[in-house]
Amino acid sequence: MERSHWVAFAGILLMLSALFNLLNGFVAIFNHGYYSKVYSQGNRLLILNYTAWGWIWVAVGIVMALAGLGVLVGSRAARLTGICLASLCLVGQMIFLPVYPFWSLFTMLVSVLVIYGLLAEPRHVHGTRV
Repeated sequence: MERSHWVAFAGILLMLSALFNLLNGFVAIFNHGYYSKVYSQGNRLLILNYTAWGWIWVAVGIVMALAGLGVLVGSRAARLTGICLASLCLVGQMIFLPVYPFWSLFTMLVSVLVIYGLLAEPRHVHGTRV
């Protein structure tokens, strides 16, 4: 069965986004105060502290990496999971915008490309939508 190049590209970007989330998470967990030094309003981001957000990003990053591998293998469930996780990452990075705006915007752009790549139906392969 022929697959779309967008799906393969989205799988690679999903794994890259997982790496970004793991990086965000480990920085928040192991370098206490790193984000609070950047963001002037202390060690809280909305309702949780940065350590809690770090663990959330690590968990999302691990599941995203597994979904990225599943997308590259051709799993439909992994594509659906990837779409949900990229959407979650998009919203989560909106929360991180005040901390690191350029990093968040770049990660949001990667998430949008992942969602498009996993949803787009290629012209040369019919009936392969999610």
